[in-house]
Amino acid sequence: MMPDPLLLKVGDFVRFVRIPDEWSQSGHHVPRETMAFMKKMIRRSWPSRISQLDDSGYPWVEARIRERGKLMHHIWLITESTGWRRVRRRTPRID
Repeated sequence: MMPDPLLLKVGDFVRFVRIPDEWSQSGHHVPRETMAFMKKMIRRSWPSRISQLDDSGYPWVEARIRERGKLMHHIWLITESTGWRRVRRRTPRID
């Protein structure tokens, strides 16, 4: 079953796991910078937090990624139903 981005809420965590299937559909063009950004998000070892919802209910994530030695701030709107999965944030272990 495909995840529905409209079911995500502020504070939920998602992990980008692969390039979205929607991007390979006929007639769909993905800019080179977008593809590079998504590959960096996939390589990250930690999840991204949903920071806000747009007027239609689609979730936004924010990411700081180092590019050419500088820390760059990005925001990303999740509209695809593939390429990501919702994850639960691990709670610290108390012994």
